[in-house]
Amino acid sequence: MNRFQAKEEIKSDCRFCDYMSQSSNSPIDTPWMSSSKHSAFVSVGALIEGWSLVVPKKHIINLSSEYKSSEFWNFASETISAVQESYGRVTIFEHGAFKAESLTGCGTGHAHLHVVPLDFSLIEAAKEFNPDMKWEECCADEITEKSQGQEYLFVSEKPQRNSTNGYICRLKDETSQFFRRVIALKIGKPNEFDYKKFKMTEIANSSVETLTDYCWKKANSSRTA
Repeated sequence: MNRFQAKEEIKSDCRFCDYMSQSSNSPIDTPWMSSSKHSAFVSVGALIEGWSLVVPKKHIINLSSEYKSSEFWNFASETISAVQESYGRVTIFEHGAFKAESLTGCGTGHAHLHVVPLDFSLIEAAKEFNPDMKWEECCADEITEKSQGQEYLFVSEKPQRNSTNGYICRLKDETSQFFRRVIALKIGKPNEFDYKKFKMTEIANSSVETLTDYCWKKANSSRTA
């Protein structure tokens, strides 16, 4: 087993495991798309409409092993297409924690990929936000090797099914909600980055409705084709 992986398949005190193992009355806590191994949720605290998460059903800490899986990319690509066709150009990113309680995981010790429609370059905004951070070009499936056992941030502005290139930053210290801070500043809401304090329920519920409707129409179109 990769040392980034947790030993449990499902963890009883993990909110994502809980979301995927039980039905919820909240649209935000209910997947708008699922497969046998992955689910797509709208993010709590969505600063931008359409902001979604790709979450493995298996309890793992980060996505370094998933990036080598065609099954993961097949599902992620469907999620990206849905968000992109509904909202426009998409950027993906991950806060790559090393342990469940790490600040880098932003309070969620379960791996997840952020899929966010952005009309600006997140990597350029990140470099401007903290010029001292060092970024290196990196293909997603190289992250296990490139991270060198350190926690990491990964971002890609051109995600592709077979070869997603982006940038990695190896973290010297645990870093909480980094990309959320960058995005919040860029869109003029610098004090509203924290999803625990700012749930953005109206934006999130609207996103669930739009993406669920997209999936319904696509499924019905396939049946009638």
